[in-house]
Amino acid sequence: MKKKEPSFEERLARLQQIVSALESGTAPLEESVALYKEGLTLATACREQLERARHDIRICSEGALAPFDMPADDE
Repeated sequence: MKKKEPSFEERLARLQQIVSALESGTAPLEESVALYKEGLTLATACREQLERARHDIRICSEGALAPFDMPADDE
């Protein structure tokens, strides 16, 4: 069974947790490195999702999604 992919908001919330943990400076080095790597992965996923959303909005706003006109029947 495929695992549900986290939403943008869930990823962003986790990224904020990681930033707070790293900024506190209380985590051991190995844990900090693991958190940093997780943060990079989350940031990349968020960036990609934002780019997809930006692309979708651009398509809609530029009129690329024009209504489909059915050809008239000339019977």
